[in-house]
Amino acid sequence: MPAHRITVALNTNQSLRCPLLLPSPSPSPSPESSSTTPVSISYHALVVKAAQTKLRLKRPARSCRVFVVGTGRELKEGDGGDEGWEAALGNDLVVCVSGGEEYVGLKREGEGRGDGGDGGTGMGQPNPNCTTSILAHTAFVDALSLTQLATTARTLPGLIHAVAQPDLHPGTKYPIGAVFVSKAWIHPPLIGGDIGCGMAWYQTSLSRNAVDGEKGERWDAALGTIGAGNHFAEVQVVEAAAVGAGEDGSAGLTEDDVVLLVHSGSQGYGGDVLRRYTADGTVSLHESDPKAVAYMDEHERACAWARANRELITLRFLACLEPGEEAWDLGRNGEDGGYVASQETVRAARARVRGRRVVEIWHNNVEHALWPPHPPPDHKTLRSTSSTEALAPTLEAAPPSSPDFTTSSAQYPIYIQRKGAAPTYSPQTSLPLSLLPLPGSRATPTLILRPTLSAATGWGASNALSLAHGAGRSMSRAKALSSLSQKYHKDPTTMLQPASISQSKKHIERVEGVEVQGGT
Repeated sequence: MPAHRITVALNTNQSLRCPLLLPSPSPSPSPESSSTTPVSISYHALVVKAAQTKLRLKRPARSCRVFVVGTGRELKEGDGGDEGWEAALGNDLVVCVSGGEEYVGLKREGEGRGDGGDGGTGMGQPNPNCTTSILAHTAFVDALSLTQLATTARTLPGLIHAVAQPDLHPGTKYPIGAVFVSKAWIHPPLIGGDIGCGMAWYQTSLSRNAVDGEKGERWDAALGTIGAGNHFAEVQVVEAAAVGAGEDGSAGLTEDDVVLLVHSGSQGYGGDVLRRYTADGTVSLHESDPKAVAYMDEHERACAWARANRELITLRFLACLEPGEEAWDLGRNGEDGGYVASQETVRAARARVRGRRVVEIWHNNVEHALWPPHPPPDHKTLRSTSSTEALAPTLEAAPPSSPDFTTSSAQYPIYIQRKGAAPTYSPQTSLPLSLLPLPGSRATPTLILRPTLSAATGWGASNALSLAHGAGRSMSRAKALSSLSQKYHKDPTTMLQPASISQSKKHIERVEGVEVQGGT
């Protein structure tokens, strides 16, 4: 019988793996007769030895345990030989070795090793062949975030492709700046509690002269950061752009336009949805489960709430920026601190706000799509003519281990689950977005991106129809808070002054000779 090819991983870091060939039992002559009997082989001992020598597992063999990745079933070494190994053995079997701790990951019944959807061989099985793409070729990426990406890709059911954006960074359990494509399964924790978080650009009627230099400082008292985390609203001047209205219905931007960029989410609403659907430890929901249907209904409501929240923020900002505009009266506080308006007034104000919208995108959401992506309509006329052409080599120069999506095939429905990633196309039109914002760190410009879909990236498949949503972060929020508090002497108002940021930046360049790149 031929040898069995398997993969051995560490239980606590399942992205750390090595291949192993397990020999089949070889026949040995029986002293009582001319027949032969197979020589006993301890597969358990061979696998543990491989983990110790190749994966640097620092635990004594007697305390080590072996599990099947995906099902969590333990393969034991009993008194009469290995238990369960013969039934489990097969090419491409993935096992993990622990130092005595329990299996890390979801345990599923059955032995299927399919794609995790209804089309696989096992209901709810993780897909050990889930492909991954790392788009950060030169940017710093925390090793923990890569471990979280790989572990998630190979432990949750139904995942078929995972993408690490250039701004990938670690989350509590799942990475941020990541996109996961799944078949038949929805994973609420992957998008987190800020469901519908995103950004929107809105046109203002202001001229550049109205906000340049000291003239813009009078808005500082009324305008500032909003929400928690890295949410903000920012008045921006377009320095260079030639992005006209797009086929997706988005407006364009031209040089010297003054726009408002709003970054906000669903606040406590989305967090409440996540808590209610995961309080019992649930991580994954099959699409046929009534609980999954109910979650998606609430997900859509949370996204609608987040959009309404951004529109209300915009209305309030426009009431400050354009005080003479009667349409924005709803955004001003009344004399008693409140404002009562009819439904007709509310609908009219919302319509006016939406008329100013240039583009809106979601960063945290679940999106229905067909997979693999096909060329968009009239794709031959889509050209990379924007200032983002420099991004094309980064997106198309995929590492050798990246999947090949260039071959067209029949499409099937999937879910794209984004956590800190921007979409590149409109699901309604199947066309690339004409533009989208990529905010930088403080005191750095926001980039105007124009996504392009090409055969080299499988029409967007290699990057899961997504792009980076920000500058990323070089340290955790807790560490950043501690570091910046010391740097600005625990005075948050100092940190909000552009002059202070500029002087600090010059100081860094003068003392250290390099410019430190932070994160959003």
